[in-house]
Amino acid sequence: MNKTFITRAIAFAVTVVAAQAAAAQDYNVHHSGDTVIAELSPQAIFVRTSGDTTIVEITSPKRYIFLPVEKDKPEVRVQLSTGSPDDPWKSVRLAREKIDYYTPMPLGGGEKATLKFLGIAPDALALQALKMDDTWSKPRNK
Repeated sequence: MNKTFITRAIAFAVTVVAAQAAAAQDYNVHHSGDTVIAELSPQAIFVRTSGDTTIVEITSPKRYIFLPVEKDKPEVRVQLSTGSPDDPWKSVRLAREKIDYYTPMPLGGGEKATLKFLGIAPDALALQALKMDDTWSKPRNK
C-alpha cells in the first residue's frame, strides 16, 4: 500500500476519534498563574482576578450554570454582570472542600456571560467544578 494513503487514513481516524471524545466530555477548568482557561468547544471559561473580585467569563454559554454548594461554608457573593450598576448580588455557599449539591443560575442566553465572585479564590474547588446545561428541572417536593 501507498505510505501516503496509510498516513492520511491514520490521521483521519485520529481526528474522528478525538472529535467524538470531545463531544462526549464536559469541559474542565484549570488554573494556571493569573488566568484559568477551560475549553471544550464551543464553551470556553476564563477565570481572572481584579482586586478582591474573581471574574469568570464564559463564551458561548449554555442557558444555566450550576454552582457547586457546600452547606457548611460561609456565603460568597455572586453576580451575573451585564455591565449595569443595578446587577444584583446573590449569596451562595460555594464549595471549598466537597460538593453537597449544585444550585442553578440562569445565564441569560447571550454570546458571553460574566460572573463576579467576592470571597473565594480563583483556584477554589467551586470554580473548578462549574457545570453548564441548557435545561434544568426543578426538584419536586415529596
